[in-house]
Amino acid sequence: MIELAILTLAGLAIATVAMAMGIGAGILWTPLLILGYGFSPQEAVATSLMIQVAGTGSGTIAYLRAGLVEKKLTGIFILCALPGVILGGFLSFKLSQEVVQMSLGLMAMILAVLFVSTQEELSDNARYEFDKRIVTRLCAIPGFLGLLMGSLSVGISEWLIPAMRNRLHLEMKRAIATAIPMTFALAAVAATVHWSNTADLPLKHFAAGALGTIIGGQLGAHLSQRINERLLKQSFIYLMTLIGIHLIFQAI
Repeated sequence: MIELAILTLAGLAIATVAMAMGIGAGILWTPLLILGYGFSPQEAVATSLMIQVAGTGSGTIAYLRAGLVEKKLTGIFILCALPGVILGGFLSFKLSQEVVQMSLGLMAMILAVLFVSTQEELSDNARYEFDKRIVTRLCAIPGFLGLLMGSLSVGISEWLIPAMRNRLHLEMKRAIATAIPMTFALAAVAATVHWSNTADLPLKHFAAGALGTIIGGQLGAHLSQRINERLLKQSFIYLMTLIGIHLIFQAI
């Protein structure tokens, strides 16, 4: 019971951070379940995806109510990522624990570097405008990373948020709000693939984690609307750096 209570509290903390920053919680959940609870990579990825469905579903409701979601962008990115998510779901059963941890660690470090390199502030005249040419180019991001989401349970939003912010001039909070419903839909598809191919999923752990993420999803969505944009970006960078260093160290 104690370990389940801890998992619920972890779900609350992870979902709050993930919803506030727009990151895919899988980059936090998967290593936690492997290192802290002894899950196999397949069990960890499947459970992580299921928990993300609960958390991002909660966050999606909050962001839609706040009117911050660019629905057209969300729909386009979902369609671009869907084939890769499904294929990645089936490929994940061939990955070892070391490969999963090293891959997650490297991705976290790359994300931190990406955000450091795009730290310029939006000018007062920079406003969001749906540009078909730019959106078409951005579709390459979910198109490729859908494979990684399906196989590793990592999010696509971490990569899309800086692109939407700098290429489409979306405010940070709107970029986050647009990415979360996409993550919800794709996590639901990936979780279905894993559910159908995993014999014994630890449902009690899923229930404990999901309970915390549902609450955290609401808290994080509200928190993102009240935190300064610069603070959001800096927090994102520090968190990804710490996660990346830890995962790479554990995999060596």
